[in-house]
Amino acid sequence: MSGFDRSARTASVIRGRRAAAALVAPVAIVSVLLSGGPASAAATTTNGSCNGVLNQLANRGSVQENLLKAATTQNAELIASLTAQRTALQAQGTDLQAQIDQANQQLADLEAKRVELEKGLKTRHLTLDSVSAQQASTAGQISDLQKALFSLQAQKNDVQAQLDALGAELTDLLSQTTPGDAAVLDLQARIAGLRAQLNQLNDEIAATESQLATLQGHLMSLDAQVTAEQAALRDVEAQEKANNDAIIAQTARLQGLQDELRSVEDQISTIDRTIALGGCGA
Repeated sequence: MSGFDRSARTASVIRGRRAAAALVAPVAIVSVLLSGGPASAAATTTNGSCNGVLNQLANRGSVQENLLKAATTQNAELIASLTAQRTALQAQGTDLQAQIDQANQQLADLEAKRVELEKGLKTRHLTLDSVSAQQASTAGQISDLQKALFSLQAQKNDVQAQLDALGAELTDLLSQTTPGDAAVLDLQARIAGLRAQLNQLNDEIAATESQLATLQGHLMSLDAQVTAEQAALRDVEAQEKANNDAIIAQTARLQGLQDELRSVEDQISTIDRTIALGGCGA
């Protein structure tokens, strides 16, 4: 072979090596971009092509034009595949962001309801305390009236006993003397006084019994109010617990959506870096 032929062959090899380096450099293995996804398989194939070209250069010392074309084609196919995956991931990210916005609004609504329920719970407690205080006060008044009524009944019984005794004495005295006798007149005056006292006691007893009946009716009403307020309070407490549970669940859901969105964004960033390197990983 002539010196000219050897020089031409050497120049051709050098030009081929430079062309291969320009096409596939930098060369590295693209690790798994998306676990088990098409991009991973495509990346492996392309890396094989990139490495394959260099192996050809290293082992054979010459450039195969068909290998360069294959590497170019495979890199283009990988970039197209990665671009499609990025588009799908961007759509997924948009959907996740919409879900996050919705979840944030739902959480805000739950927080607003929590504030409202806390106010309602406070109002229910105050109302129940007020009605319970009225209930206790009324029960105390009824107890006092019952004691007063017992005392009036005892006084009435005492006056009645005195009247019975004086009546018997007057009957006995009248059998022994005339109606105009001073002793008879005295007994009659005493009996009249006791009868007036008895009538007053009867009036007081009747008034006390009427007042007692009114208070007992009021107490029954208060008892019903207390029962109703207790039921309403339990209902608000149940609503508050359910709302708090919903807040906890919604917060966890929101955190999950945010984590998922960050994962999608990381995958997009990895794809962008790979595309920027011409299909070969950094």
